[in-house]
Amino acid sequence: MSAVAVAAPCQNAVGVSPLAGLSNHRRNKHEPYVTAGDRTYLIGTQDGNFPDQGGHVRGEMGGLWLHPIKLIDGFVASLTDVVSRRDTVLAEAARFVAFPYGSRFDYAPVLDSITVDRFEFGPDGQNAMVVAYTVRNASARPRRLSFQLAVKTDLLPVWMSDSLGIHDAPDTVAWQPSRRLFVARDTRNPWFCVWGATARTAQRVVHPDSLRTAGLGVTAASRYALAVAPHGSATLTFVIAGSPTDEASALLTFARVAKTHAQLLARKKARYAALLTEARISIPDQRLQQVYDWVRIDNEWLIRDVPGMGRGVGGGLPEYPWWFPDMYTVQALIATGEFDLAKETLRLLWRQSLKANGNGRIVHEVTTNGFVSNHGNTQETAQYVMTVGQLITWTGDTAFAREMYPVMRKSLHWLLSDADTNGDLFPEGYGIMEVLGLNAELIDAAVYTQQALEQTGQVAALLRDSAAAARYDSLASVLEDKINDRIWLEDRASYADFYGTRAQAVNAAHGAIKQIKLGEDTLTPRDTQLISYYEQLGRRFAAMPDTSRAWITNENWVIATPMEMGIAPRARAIRLLDRIRRQNVGAYGPYLSAVERQAMMTISTGVEAEAEARYGRSDDALWYMEKIAETFGLRSPGTISEMMPDYGNFVIAWTSYGIVVPLVEHFFGIVPDAPEHTVVLDPHPPTAWKDMAIRDVRVGATRIAFSRRRTAAGIVYDIEARDDGWTFVLKGDAAPGARYYLNGRLVPLDSNGLRMSGRRNRVLVVR
Repeated sequence: MSAVAVAAPCQNAVGVSPLAGLSNHRRNKHEPYVTAGDRTYLIGTQDGNFPDQGGHVRGEMGGLWLHPIKLIDGFVASLTDVVSRRDTVLAEAARFVAFPYGSRFDYAPVLDSITVDRFEFGPDGQNAMVVAYTVRNASARPRRLSFQLAVKTDLLPVWMSDSLGIHDAPDTVAWQPSRRLFVARDTRNPWFCVWGATARTAQRVVHPDSLRTAGLGVTAASRYALAVAPHGSATLTFVIAGSPTDEASALLTFARVAKTHAQLLARKKARYAALLTEARISIPDQRLQQVYDWVRIDNEWLIRDVPGMGRGVGGGLPEYPWWFPDMYTVQALIATGEFDLAKETLRLLWRQSLKANGNGRIVHEVTTNGFVSNHGNTQETAQYVMTVGQLITWTGDTAFAREMYPVMRKSLHWLLSDADTNGDLFPEGYGIMEVLGLNAELIDAAVYTQQALEQTGQVAALLRDSAAAARYDSLASVLEDKINDRIWLEDRASYADFYGTRAQAVNAAHGAIKQIKLGEDTLTPRDTQLISYYEQLGRRFAAMPDTSRAWITNENWVIATPMEMGIAPRARAIRLLDRIRRQNVGAYGPYLSAVERQAMMTISTGVEAEAEARYGRSDDALWYMEKIAETFGLRSPGTISEMMPDYGNFVIAWTSYGIVVPLVEHFFGIVPDAPEHTVVLDPHPPTAWKDMAIRDVRVGATRIAFSRRRTAAGIVYDIEARDDGWTFVLKGDAAPGARYYLNGRLVPLDSNGLRMSGRRNRVLVVR
């Protein structure tokens, strides 16, 4: 690889293509970064180092991973001037730059007139990472240098492998002089790591300094001679490859990537460039547009493609690289046209759920070697079924519908039988909050089950199973009424946390106390106050009549789910949304618990944005979306942390939900019915937005474009489809007395909107 030419980056610069990269704040030099491919990813810190980090495998969640194993803890380079004998370790980068396709570290002058940059990328589809060091000579004299790279191996298995009888063992490493590379292996397991430079004569360093990291790995180093011309440069390109099964595969990967790394990089750049043209937007809020682009890039970084397991989007880094039924992220993938990745993720989760449960229940968490730590929270099965239906609505893929219809039915059967022992249509069990003791008929499980029934009814109708369609539609209607009747507390102007018995309410209060005490060596004054509050709440519940009813214990953010899904009556929804905004919101959105008022997350803020957008309150939705955007890049360029503003996983997939879905489905108002070749356009832009456009949006087998402009003549809508045979219906808030012109002809507008066909249409609305 020759010197990598990249555009000059700007720190979080708005209006700049993500392909130009983002540089870090110097104060973040010890914060994490990731360089990701779909097979491998490398986590270190923005100063270019690789300290121990992470908790699931303590201190081991960083470094280079090739799931289901880790390959190395990290590496360090050093330079020696052969003439002066001065040497230096590349210990702290002066600047870090994140690109969608890779990462760069710039080292300030490290020897007289010598600078170095390190560029790395994870080639897609390859069990390898490429790391290139470019040494530049700013002086007018030639330089003779010696370059050394020390690598610390750490071949170990993914989290919870011990439960499967898979145990780590010490590593060994051997230098193969004929190939000019190192081969390391775990002494108990067939895990291999191979590394070396692509085209340089190397010398092994017999006694390198060991990198001080945890684990059973070993350090090995190699040295290379570099001659750098006056005002010239020289590049050393390294490939680190691996295999979880055999040495031959690792060596083949090394040879292939060493030969084709330039083409692999070009291919990766092209893929990200293509991604950014899909469902691309143009909006007045440039920061939000930037965040929209980068949350989609972040999801690409989280793709884990593991042979024998499948391909899908993982949860977050560094702690959750494996798979969850995170349907928030899948809904965002659907809205931006990443249909194949959405299908792959859904199929992987179903295969693993069928293997672990076999009854329709969707697992909560599955590692990259197949270990399931939680067999599934109730709301996750409901969300899964709901999201499958949404994907079919966007794609019109009848083959996928036939494939997944039995899955939807099986999962619904589990929800309404095994998980609904009293037959009241409210499934029982833990929901998304996972608070100890909160194990009842939760609001989020009920709402998502109602949506699952609705979506399954639509798929049944598509497949002409009319009897089942009628049954599911009827159940969906009944459950919607029951949610609004039984889980609403008029005196609190709020939906409740759950519906259940007095004993369940008391247990939930006691569980909250246990949650606060869990893992705490010492309690804060705030903790003590909360414990006292929940103790009093438990006593108050115990004194109440022993009847099933709606209860509020924690007042968790999921009380917004009836509004998120649009099943709350409008007047009630507005009342509750206003109360949440007035009473339950912190600096970055709703508290996870309005009682505890401590933590905020991008997903809870995103759901609140979606809830506001559902009721046409785009300015309020935008307020929440901008709270998410405010945290962009606070820890690592191009990413948003799981916990707001800046802790937890430094990149998390579900953040995309609260940015993408309100934008695409509500601000632009794209409501597809791909099986019927129809798209409803019901835009509700924020008040201050004059012009906006979205292009290359996948709906079914076509692509559409939609724009809205304010002109002197009126508001102009341009609608375009790539293919014939599609019908568009333009809705939106019509002003009294407005006149509508379709392609220059005055047309009437009825309550169902303005229907049109043809590939291109222009609508002028004169108010």
